[in-house]
Amino acid sequence: MRFEKIWNLFCTLCFIVFVVIVINSLLGDILFRIKYSFPKISGISNELINTEHAPKQLNIKENKYIKTYGEKNIYALKLQAEYSISGLVVSRNTNFWFRDVMRSDFDDICLMDVGIVWGELAETPKKLHKHWKFSSKKTLGSGRQLSWRSKDSNHDNMPWSLSYVNSHISHTHLIPANPNVMGGLLSIKKNDIVNLRGYLVDIYTDKGETVALTSLSRYDKDTTSRGYGACEDMYVKQVQIGNKIYR
Repeated sequence: MRFEKIWNLFCTLCFIVFVVIVINSLLGDILFRIKYSFPKISGISNELINTEHAPKQLNIKENKYIKTYGEKNIYALKLQAEYSISGLVVSRNTNFWFRDVMRSDFDDICLMDVGIVWGELAETPKKLHKHWKFSSKKTLGSGRQLSWRSKDSNHDNMPWSLSYVNSHISHTHLIPANPNVMGGLLSIKKNDIVNLRGYLVDIYTDKGETVALTSLSRYDKDTTSRGYGACEDMYVKQVQIGNKIYR
């Protein structure tokens, strides 16, 4: 009987802890969304976003750093390249629900992921999604991945080869320069035409510990790449969605 009482008490305590974690996470997520729900439009562009070309990248040779804040901690961002990417959004991952569970420094600083395609892939969204399925999600731990697969087992019927898709898609982890930029990023929806401008950055804690290194190529595609999986880590200073600009 004594063992049974101890066991019941242990189960009750575990349940209470679980409820507290859930409530805390849900409340934090709701407050986070409210905080960034009303971005102000900084300008209107008269030019259409050109989705034909690959991202523009100008590498930076000097050691330049930016001090920035995550949701809880302070980070140093080493600028690796000026960067601008335009294209069609095929996936987005805000990754907020229960983000306090197994939360890493990377989750603390990179608040959103987007999958963007350009070139022929961006011209006809219906045709693209007819043949390809895209998914951006967080895996166990701190991994955040974009996956894509063909919907047709007969690749002879595909309008684009796998190698073409691999070289015309980017999974970008986003670090907003300010709350208004974050609000603009949260406004992005699947199939939006967007342009993001800022820098590709390596991420370090304020103690100099490495959090993540950014990819600097559109052709790497696995965990042996500089970006631990060919992903770009981007400090975003300006967001354009259609003709609306947020900065």
